[in-house]
Amino acid sequence: MKKQHVLAVLFLSGLWGLSEAVLGGWMYRAGMRDVPAVVLAVMAMGVLAVTKVYVPAVGSAIAVAALAMLYKFLNQPFFACHLLAILFLGAGFEALHAVTRGRFKPLIGLGGTYLAFGLFAVTITFVFRYAWWADAGWPKVLRYVGLTGSIAAACSAAVVPLADRLARQLARRPEGKPAMPAWAVLSAATAAAWAFAVVRVIWVG
Repeated sequence: MKKQHVLAVLFLSGLWGLSEAVLGGWMYRAGMRDVPAVVLAVMAMGVLAVTKVYVPAVGSAIAVAALAMLYKFLNQPFFACHLLAILFLGAGFEALHAVTRGRFKPLIGLGGTYLAFGLFAVTITFVFRYAWWADAGWPKVLRYVGLTGSIAAACSAAVVPLADRLARQLARRPEGKPAMPAWAVLSAATAAAWAFAVVRVIWVG
């Protein structure tokens, strides 16, 4: 993997992770119920669409998701089930991107989100048997996927092609200009995000 790909993965995972830790943490504390799941999933799908423009390698979406998971340790209280939800968002996007060969961006957003929500709900309920889910069983699974998942999937179907188009426009460069003149800024932002995460985890821990 090229060094600019590594930087892109670190930057985008940090962007996603901070949205989970900061925005997500605030929404959960505010008791917004299903709103965080929708907002964070749609934001994640947008980030993953950008990821595939800058890092088209197979598995890049899962790599970004796996690193973004680490930021959830910033949240207090910490919910381990959120790690699984983030990982499945990356896996769902990666799976639909592979099946469609990167085409049909709305389908990638729609199907990837549905797949992520379905895998998460079934796994957390019937495999890990997390009490908050297992006690409610299928009714909660169906409501989560059918209602919350449908809203997130519909929004992602619109956001993924928009994010892809924006990323491709930003990736283009005029003749004679360096490929990514903003890499120095991105490097500093990436370093700052990960330094913040490490210091915060140590401080909270």
